[in-house]
Amino acid sequence: MEKSPLERWLSANQDSPNLDNSLRLLLGHAFVGIFRKTHPDFAVFSPEKALSWVERLPKNAFPFDIGDWIAKPSAHAHDLVHFCENANAFQFPPTVDFSKWTSGVVDLRGVRCPMGSVRARLVLSGMEAGEEITLFVDNGEPIENIPRVMLEDGNHIVSRTREENYWKLTVQKNSAD
Repeated sequence: MEKSPLERWLSANQDSPNLDNSLRLLLGHAFVGIFRKTHPDFAVFSPEKALSWVERLPKNAFPFDIGDWIAKPSAHAHDLVHFCENANAFQFPPTVDFSKWTSGVVDLRGVRCPMGSVRARLVLSGMEAGEEITLFVDNGEPIENIPRVMLEDGNHIVSRTREENYWKLTVQKNSAD
């Protein structure tokens, strides 16, 4: 069976030091198309914004761990390429409430370091300057590392609230990238 154009591209670039970024960009473009088709009222024009919105969706919106795909795309390269090739057929489950996912909450509980920081950075990369996001993070390394990384990137920690068994961290994106 002949390989698809994307499979040939993946084979030719599997050792590229930029493979993760290229796969993220590919996935972002696939979601731009998905959002335009399924929710034309949402103006998604950049792959970064699409991935930022995807990270905000509930975990049950996908039959796979989309956060892991975004954080470590080369580990899922073949599945990711297959998904992108068939993105036109993708449908969100009817249980996904799209009125809530734009709320600006990303649940990073259970995401081990350093992937929590990576995913938080990816979410903020698709946000406008001044926008706020609330991150749910675990005790230990996540609540120590994620705020530090957010501050290093020039963002503002609006609040840090201890809940029963996790933290709510509200971050405002910096005004200049």
